[in-house]
Amino acid sequence: MHYVVGDIHGCLQALIRLLQREGFLGEELQWTGGEAQLWFLGDYTDRGPNGIGVIELLMRLEREAAAAGGAVHALLGNHDLMLLAAHHFTQVEIPSFKRQGQRMTFYEIWQRVGGKEPDFERLNESHIKWLQNRPALARVEGTLLMHADSLFYLEYGDSLEQINQSLRDILRSDSVEAWDALAEQFASRFSFLNGGIALTEEFLGQLGASRLIHGHTPIYSLIGYAPQMVLYPLEYNDGLCFNVDHCLWNGGPGFVLNLSQPGT
Repeated sequence: MHYVVGDIHGCLQALIRLLQREGFLGEELQWTGGEAQLWFLGDYTDRGPNGIGVIELLMRLEREAAAAGGAVHALLGNHDLMLLAAHHFTQVEIPSFKRQGQRMTFYEIWQRVGGKEPDFERLNESHIKWLQNRPALARVEGTLLMHADSLFYLEYGDSLEQINQSLRDILRSDSVEAWDALAEQFASRFSFLNGGIALTEEFLGQLGASRLIHGHTPIYSLIGYAPQMVLYPLEYNDGLCFNVDHCLWNGGPGFVLNLSQPGT
């Protein structure tokens, strides 16, 4: 069975409560999901108080789930990219900002989007390597899993494998321009909501899937409910798209989406 969790944003305690409630985590914070396949869609850091704690929990659960015959998978989110950029290019001025007559370093923009100094200070080589190895996209039984509700992924390849490799290459490069371009594109959103069914079908066809699940854009901001009232994914475009950004960082209780449930 495959399950999906949306953006975490440094909310370690909220994540623990969610995984315990759903049966994936025991009282001693050990993996109890058995052979389940649990997917996280990125944005492990920023906004909340303990992004590194989230990363370390997922790193450990990857090992424990594998030993139990299950799996924990984690995709790359734009905030994870921004933390890496702040680390690699701390005091480097962002090229796209300079071209607009503004002066902003990668570290400063990371802080502006919710970066927390304790995460920056605790980030070590094991965390960096783990983040660098996150795939951007995954396809599970005809469902495309991704972080951002954006078409930008196709700027980096014509297939899922090519896109994942292209982003991995950037995360291992010293090209400030490439990092800057990726960060700017990764922040985009609303492509499928604005583009409608035809555009979504074209995008899915390109990547060999029949529906998509994403995070990135908080559900509450689209439906006008308080985050505390968001208990289910937001389905749109006649069931082609499911948004799972439950907004833990703003008080949402969170949910886990079972890919085998009716409607998904």
